[in-house]
Amino acid sequence: MSKTADSQADSPEPSATPPRPLGDLSLLATDIHLTYQVRMAKENQTRRLFSRGGDRSAVHAVRGVSLAARQGEFVGLVGRNGSGKSTLLRVLAGVETPTSGTVQASSKPQLMGVGAALMPNLTGIDNIRIGLLAMGLKPAEVGERMARVAELADIGDSIRRPMRTYSSGMRARLRFAISVAADPGIIMIDEALSTGDDAFRERSNEAMKDLIARSGTGFLVNHSASAIRELCTRVIWLDQGEIVEDGETDQVMKNYSRFMSNLRRHDEEFAMDLKQTMQQSESQRIEQIRRSTKK
Repeated sequence: MSKTADSQADSPEPSATPPRPLGDLSLLATDIHLTYQVRMAKENQTRRLFSRGGDRSAVHAVRGVSLAARQGEFVGLVGRNGSGKSTLLRVLAGVETPTSGTVQASSKPQLMGVGAALMPNLTGIDNIRIGLLAMGLKPAEVGERMARVAELADIGDSIRRPMRTYSSGMRARLRFAISVAADPGIIMIDEALSTGDDAFRERSNEAMKDLIARSGTGFLVNHSASAIRELCTRVIWLDQGEIVEDGETDQVMKNYSRFMSNLRRHDEEFAMDLKQTMQQSESQRIEQIRRSTKK
């Protein structure tokens, strides 16, 4: 690389969550690929968006991703828009089937249902009950947790009104509060911390920390660098569907921040040099692991 790395932001950064003692292997993904076939419109079809004409093109959303996670780890996934973070999360959770590769898990991962559809004609209370049952809680557990969910949602007397009368913010609060009430062995979270106003985000952050403590293993996709640093014990940097770097939170976030800073300054050459260097180091690390497992 031809240039000196740029300095980091002057504002203090929250330190990463201290690592919990690591337990047994809880999730193993091996050489995951996911390719979509999309239809490209011809020039004379640009106004006919739903035309059957046009050539097909392959979109490689995930390219050869392999990773392992143990009990006690909370793994952040970072990368530019379109880097494959959310797609990989859905594959790991079993929501999407990879084109090739395998995912093995010690228990069924729970993808946090912040975007899950609730029943508009039922009250908030009824939706809490149904949502908790759908996540596998027993009736006795549902009864114990309903008040806690309602308190976190903090939508007042509206909790007894039909969901169709709610604003989008109220619906988001209720979905989030239901989602963090479970006790998952493996939790997958996609942008959940962006829900609500400042006061609600503070409460939801505390609820998230409690959820992390209860879960065995977690994965978090979030565009907030401070949330990743505060909550994650490890970070995986993805770009164009590939792992660029996988390692300790502060180190990976430092390199990723340098990469993004140079892109914002339109210094793409230096940014790509940094990315290539990190990928080469990651490839060497993976090769060493493979060799050690063969001995």
